Amino acid sequence: MTNIKLIAIDLDGTLLNSQHAIRPHTISVLQQAVEEGIHVVVCTGRGISRIRPYEALMELKQPIVAANGADVYYEAGHVGEKAYIDLKTAQHIFKTIEDIGIPFWGFTDAGEFIDGIPNKQEIARCLKIGVQSEDPKQLQAFYEQVKGWQDIELTSSASTNYEINQLGISKAYGIEKLCRHLHISLDEVMCLGDSANDLALFQVAGFPVAMQNAISDLKEIAKAMTTSNDEEGVAKAIECYVLKK
Repeated sequence: MTNIKLIAIDLDGTLLNSQHAIRPHTISVLQQAVEEGIHVVVCTGRGISRIRPYEALMELKQPIVAANGADVYYEAGHVGEKAYIDLKTAQHIFKTIEDIGIPFWGFTDAGEFIDGIPNKQEIARCLKIGVQSEDPKQLQAFYEQVKGWQDIELTSSASTNYEINQLGISKAYGIEKLCRHLHISLDEVMCLGDSANDLALFQVAGFPVAMQNAISDLKEIAKAMTTSNDEEGVAKAIECYVLKK
């Protein structure tokens, strides 16, 4: 295995347990990796406003890839790259959402919005738009409307949602941008994830590791498996493959 210089870690279903918390031992392992000179990067579909409350992560002072790669922080607190959804595309998405009546959310530069369409100025700075529904028929209706669009990236982080970014934007895009900035090869990247929005990154990272609770598409292309997010799978993988404990 190539010497790992960067670890890209998903949050929900991966670093966070079912209570949306990170255990102290896992934080300690992340700190050890940082002390070894390894970049420990949160790589998530969440917007930055939903990452900052995890103070232990912010205290690591590491790069962050947020909003499925649309919002990249090369250094802690310093924006490196932003990739907005095209204005007309975003307006089309919101019109489709209104027509179907499906609950929605997303992230702009101003923060998170939930079930309230942003004003035009904010729409022009949408990083990501998501829909969520416990009604499979409603979710399918949205998918049928947008699946053929040529100007979006459509993915999911749970069986009850779809997530939309500008065409070409994904976690892989964000990590590729970060790696170029840090002069790191993708072969030197270890990534950990569990959901469909991790798939693009798994396809380009040198050492993809699937959580035990991951979807089958990730497990099929992973180079290693670890235990579930409720069994500190991230810590175990880093200890085994990076810290060699």
